[in-house]
Amino acid sequence: MSASQYNPYNWKFLLFTQVWLIIISIVLTYYPQYYFEVIILYIIVIFGFTFFMTYKSNPVFRDRKLLYEIVNSRTIYEEKDVTKLIMADQEYQKQYMDSIKRNFRMLGFYIVYLAILFFAYQYIIKFADSQTLTYRLLVYLAYFEALFGIGFFVSRKILAPSMSNMAPMALPSYKITEKGIVSGKGYSVFLHAKYLLNSEITINREKHYIEIDSTKQKLPYKVRLYSQDIDKVLDYIERVKRLELKRQSSEG
Repeated sequence: MSASQYNPYNWKFLLFTQVWLIIISIVLTYYPQYYFEVIILYIIVIFGFTFFMTYKSNPVFRDRKLLYEIVNSRTIYEEKDVTKLIMADQEYQKQYMDSIKRNFRMLGFYIVYLAILFFAYQYIIKFADSQTLTYRLLVYLAYFEALFGIGFFVSRKILAPSMSNMAPMALPSYKITEKGIVSGKGYSVFLHAKYLLNSEITINREKHYIEIDSTKQKLPYKVRLYSQDIDKVLDYIERVKRLELKRQSSEG
């Protein structure tokens, strides 16, 4: 799925992380016997904080009620299996495989990164223990800030560009209802009619798809709807948009 993904390095996360880095450094320096407990607490809190921020920013979690609206409204068009059309699009297949390769490269980078952290930490502990308390605190702060800085750099310079260049999500099956579009089998991708209004729509009749880009609305959706009858799909999308405009006008 091509996406405008949740940014983990927003100001709230930055502030939260800096506070915890200071706490961990202080515990390591003055109360090393409690270090394990603080690390476990940090992991629990950071996962909870990240999940909460992701829930608030990602419509896959945040807008579940819109999904129910789409699913429970009347179906006006359905494609049950367009896998052959997707596989026939060689350009898309290449783009998709490139995305997979980038993901494996990022995984390899993180494995190396974690290995370096593991080995470097042993030497940092030995060096810090040989210092006075004040310098020991500074050593730990410098170490954790360096780790955080590397993570920040990787997120901004490697992960973010890679995510923005990911292949669009091609839906093997999908439904168009009076309230929007939803993928088949699991409803993992959905686009409510109100977001369709301002999405960019690109048509490629040669390769039999319509691409809907809603990332400018900060939604993690850039999907392709393949069909042998692209004009019919486009007509139904326009119909859904007209229904939504009419609905908004009557409510306004």
